[in-house]
Parts: sequence; C-alpha cells; structure tokens
Amino acid sequence: MLPKSQRGFTLLEVLMAGFILFLTIAAMTLVYRGALFSSEKADKFLQMSSVVMPIRQIISEKLRQADYRDIDIGDGSYGHVDYSWKATLTYSGKPSRVLQEDNGMGQDLEYYLWQVDVSLSSGTLNRKYRFSMVSWR
Repeated sequence: MLPKSQRGFTLLEVLMAGFILFLTIAAMTLVYRGALFSSEKADKFLQMSSVVMPIRQIISEKLRQADYRDIDIGDGSYGHVDYSWKATLTYSGKPSRVLQEDNGMGQDLEYYLWQVDVSLSSGTLNRKYRFSMVSWR
C-alpha cells in the first residue's frame, strides 16, 4: 500500500482515461467524416442541378428546329455534366380560331407538346429529370 503522502493516478485510472479519450477522438472523426461526405455529395447535387436550366434551353432550341418526328433523341455535354435526352411527341394541334385571330397568325401555325426525359451524369453521380415542353412552327 502507498503512503498517504504520495499522490497520483493508478495505472487503471490512466488506462481508463486514455480509453475514453480514444473513444472521443474516434467518435469525432466519424462525425467529421460523415459531415465531409454529406457536404461533398450536396455540392455535387448542387452543381448538377445548376445546369438543368441551360440544358433544358438547349433541348428546347433543338426541338424547335426539329423535323417534328414522334421521337427525338440527343446527347451532349455542358461543362462537367454529360447529358442524354429523349423527347416524345404527346400532342400536336392548331390553336383555336379565336387565338389565331387575336395574334394575327395564319392558319399554318401548329404547336407540339413534348414529354422530355433527361439523364445527367457527372462522375459517379446520375440524375434523371422529366418535364413537358411546347414548341411550335
């Protein structure tokens, strides 16, 4: 037994403190790693979402210049994102007589309603979008 004049920690107390410190550091490392992974994933989704509107405008222009088949397909790259798209003609028609008289357009005006499926990919991240689009000629 140690005399009362000696002070200090026993080996068991030092080992327990070291073990608790190790568990705390390990838990904080896991939390940091998870936060970093989530942040990188959110950044990739944000980058991919930021190019949806420009790609949609590109597709819209191509559909307006198309020869109006039932299905139109294309692909391309915008910045760091590769995309492919498929447009299916769901409806075509002529505007009503009232609308034609209001805008002064002739009988030749015809509009087309497309359903467009777009697949975006950037590295290992893939996203799919679907939207409707109107074109005319």
